[in-house]
Amino acid sequence: MIFTDQFAFQPTASTTAALIYLLHTVTSLLETNPYVVVLAIDFSKAFDSVRHSAVLDKYFRLNIPDNIYNWVESFFQDHSHGIRFGDQVSVLKAISASIIQGSVIGPVSYVITASDLQPSSQANFIQ
Repeated sequence: MIFTDQFAFQPTASTTAALIYLLHTVTSLLETNPYVVVLAIDFSKAFDSVRHSAVLDKYFRLNIPDNIYNWVESFFQDHSHGIRFGDQVSVLKAISASIIQGSVIGPVSYVITASDLQPSSQANFIQ
């Protein structure tokens, strides 16, 4: 897994740093290419699509201490969702995907999940 291209959750990184890096990359590419295509994707619902099994596999590959891995695994187990309307409560359904965005571990788990995304061509960059 590669974390060098991440601008989130690092003391010296920010949205501004990410934009400066993007501008620098595009400018550098324009020196040797007639044009550059920038594809921006909104990942606002990305936290909802992460399978627990996938994120746990990535944590396992980090070779972290067993007690930390077991805590993370426990965090992702046995989540369910239901709806309450007045005095009525729906049947609870198990959740096997999604990362809780408001949790401390949520954003880090998403970065770990996305850390091994690589471009399909060496001429492409992912930032």
